[in-house]
Amino acid sequence: MVAKKAEKKKEEQLDFRRIHGSFTRNMESLEAFVNGVAPVAQKHDKARTRKMDEFAEGIRQIFGLPKGRISKRKLEELAKGVTEDQARRVIQLVAGLPRLPLPQAELLYRSSFVMLVSYRDFLLSDLIHYFYRRYPEGLSGRDLPLTLSELKFLGGVDEALDFVINKEAEGVLYDSLEKQKLYLKNTLKIDTKDSIINWDKLVEAEERRHIIVHNDCKINRRYLTKVDVSQVPEKTKDFKEGTQVRIAEGYFRSVFEEISVSGIVLLQCCWRKWEKDDTSDADSSLNSDIYDALVKEDWTRAERLGLFSKECRVASQAYRLLLDINYCQSLKWQGKTSELGEELRKFDVSALGPRFALALYALRSDRDGFYRNVKHAITVDKMKETDFMEWPLFRDLRKDPDYGARIRAVFRSISEKEGKQRPREGGRHHMKGTSRS
Repeated sequence: MVAKKAEKKKEEQLDFRRIHGSFTRNMESLEAFVNGVAPVAQKHDKARTRKMDEFAEGIRQIFGLPKGRISKRKLEELAKGVTEDQARRVIQLVAGLPRLPLPQAELLYRSSFVMLVSYRDFLLSDLIHYFYRRYPEGLSGRDLPLTLSELKFLGGVDEALDFVINKEAEGVLYDSLEKQKLYLKNTLKIDTKDSIINWDKLVEAEERRHIIVHNDCKINRRYLTKVDVSQVPEKTKDFKEGTQVRIAEGYFRSVFEEISVSGIVLLQCCWRKWEKDDTSDADSSLNSDIYDALVKEDWTRAERLGLFSKECRVASQAYRLLLDINYCQSLKWQGKTSELGEELRKFDVSALGPRFALALYALRSDRDGFYRNVKHAITVDKMKETDFMEWPLFRDLRKDPDYGARIRAVFRSISEKEGKQRPREGGRHHMKGTSRS
């Protein structure tokens, strides 16, 4: 029984791969949900708007009003002298009005926003639990919130430690974001990467969630005191107590990126500090996150994670090349030509393996160099045909009308020469998979 309990405890133990998987799955699931539901909600809202326009036009026709907005005072005047026929026709119009008081897209983004900000809380809680499980001595000398009756109920040291860590995490999560940031810096000794993370935007999002959940979306004094108005997308002159805030699509997407970037960066900082003897898993995870952003054409997120990667010590030169190439892609697809040129000048193509040399030619848009080296990269580094057809790295080259034919011709010639199937397996550090480019 004891052995089974210990085994279950071991299985439930957090590690960084599990924490990373939980955070990224939450974010990806929410993004997929919003992207899937938004078109339906927008279609419904267009129909709703059309119905409202038809209602307004019907009122104008019934009372012989000119086009334009009908004031509340005008409606009150009309109501005093309404005839029985006019009343009957108005009732028919009202019966056809949509029942929902708010647009569905607004409801979608509002509820999704509340969940989005909560995912940042979940991540912070996981990091706190990991830290104190790995370094329980960090709780020594602290006033632990544990009564004698609670200790008797828990029954053992492990259960008591879990209880204390849960209390610690809850206390931090109840604090403001400013205090949480200080906790990361002063208690967990984590670099909060102020040059990459926009903490002011996160504070604004946290406070906006607070008024959505607790104040019927109405701005209060706390919000006005804590928020940097430069992070507010609305017209700030309209911001005063009692004003209702909305969650528009553009605002939601902006906060989504900030929470995604800040979550990955803080997770990476903890991972590299608390597992510093071997960063290969952290390197692989970071490279995959940048690659996934590139696949989604989320260039700014890829760029910001790439900037962070340049500050990281990595386990091997192969990982450094992968991270740098992916960062260069984020610059190329945004049209940041001068920044890209500066980064590319740091590479010595003669010192690179075939696959990385091919990547450099693609980044430089050097078509002659690229096509000239395709065969070498395939034969030496075992690149697959799907790599050429799917990787974001070659998206510009794929616009060439003869690109597909030329790539297939190379694979065909290799297959004929060697008398066997085309290469199916990539190398250990292939650019897609755990170490993607």
